[in-house]
Amino acid sequence: MLRRRTKIVATLGPATDPPGVLDRLLAAGVACVRINCSHGTAVEQRRRAQDARAAAERAGRPLALLFDLQGPKLRLSEGTAPVDVLVGDTVTFVGSTRSPGAGEVVVDFADFVQLVADSSELVIGDGVPRFRVEAISRGRVLTRATMPGPLSPRKGITVTHALPSLPSISDKDVVDLALAAEVGADFVALSFVRSAADLDDLRDRLRGLSCPARTVAKIERIVAYEHLDEILEAADGVMVARGDYGVEAGVARVPLMQKDTIYRATQVGKVVITATQMLESMIHSPEPTRAEAADVANAVIDGTSATMLSAETGIGEYPVDAVRAMSEIAHVAEGAPSIHGRARGVHANTPAAAVLRAAVELAAELDAAALVIPTETGGAPRACSKYRPGRPIIALSPDQTVTNQLMLEWGVYPARMPAAKSVDELVEASLAAARDLGGIPSGARVVLTSGRQTGVPGATSLIMVREIP
Repeated sequence: MLRRRTKIVATLGPATDPPGVLDRLLAAGVACVRINCSHGTAVEQRRRAQDARAAAERAGRPLALLFDLQGPKLRLSEGTAPVDVLVGDTVTFVGSTRSPGAGEVVVDFADFVQLVADSSELVIGDGVPRFRVEAISRGRVLTRATMPGPLSPRKGITVTHALPSLPSISDKDVVDLALAAEVGADFVALSFVRSAADLDDLRDRLRGLSCPARTVAKIERIVAYEHLDEILEAADGVMVARGDYGVEAGVARVPLMQKDTIYRATQVGKVVITATQMLESMIHSPEPTRAEAADVANAVIDGTSATMLSAETGIGEYPVDAVRAMSEIAHVAEGAPSIHGRARGVHANTPAAAVLRAAVELAAELDAAALVIPTETGGAPRACSKYRPGRPIIALSPDQTVTNQLMLEWGVYPARMPAAKSVDELVEASLAAARDLGGIPSGARVVLTSGRQTGVPGATSLIMVREIP
């Protein structure tokens, strides 16, 4: 694990259910498992979360658990008549409260018409067919097809430049949040984020459930990208969700959005996960394409905290091979001369932040084997991670939730360590833990940080150079 700094997120599903698969995924390098709330029953999701915790316990290391909420997904009604749409065809869409006229298509949302602006396009499924809005009149949306494709029941529908009528958290999401709190999720990802207010709503709901999960905003809408700075300030991390963003903005706009999102997230020290179709061919193939390898490598070189596998591990035929392939690609890519997302010119706004930046620089100057950071909340390792240091960050905490959450941070390798009563005890215990749990050899030189007293978050004020006993 110390060889690779970029973390891997694997989606759980039927392909990971057979006995032993989760153990092999963790052995191959998975740092975080994802429960996709869009698929499976609550019973299946609870079981998969529990199985993941059990596999982490068998492996003897932390594992992050991410619940990915479905969000307010629009779909065509069950009664939609299948039809192949041609360019130039006119189609009228209505909300679910209206009785459709001949040839009209019902969207399973009562206030659908209130979402649509004159500048909107309606996009079905993963991108086709696509419709330009020509008129909105008397509860109907009149459109003309600009790209051909099939209409069929329960297909997803995206409204570009949608007006803010949909709730940020649906009734289904409320139920899924309760389950996430029940099983102890470490992260909760919010779909179709529009603004910082959506993240504030999510955080308030998590607090109401006494759930310490950190929040991840999925950047998959144009409006989210337009409000990225405020979303980054409100969220604990972001996910570059390329599928729905490509549907709304067009696939040509995805690469630059991805690079910019990764860069801006790393500059403010927030986790950034790059997702969607990264090794898509490995759903049915034991080896990725060259283009997929380049895609993963580019995200790694840009500084993404983690790369994510979706269907590749959830329903794919080669889930373990997909993780191994992604791990190897990421490890090789980290040999690039520079990781572009490294935080540069960042102002240290507290004494503790300045001390931690100095510790990163000192470790580089001394070519230390590692940064060793005892932590109560995980804040100090996160502050160091954004600089993308060239040596591992061994984070040691008495809190299991903190160690689980740190598994998603670039270059951070967390482990449990009992709380110490004094700074001297903390230092000696940390050096021993770096050797025994972090694999740093005896005699290696490390840079260690601490506060003047134990158990006080945000009070880092000491840097010391020590050798592993």
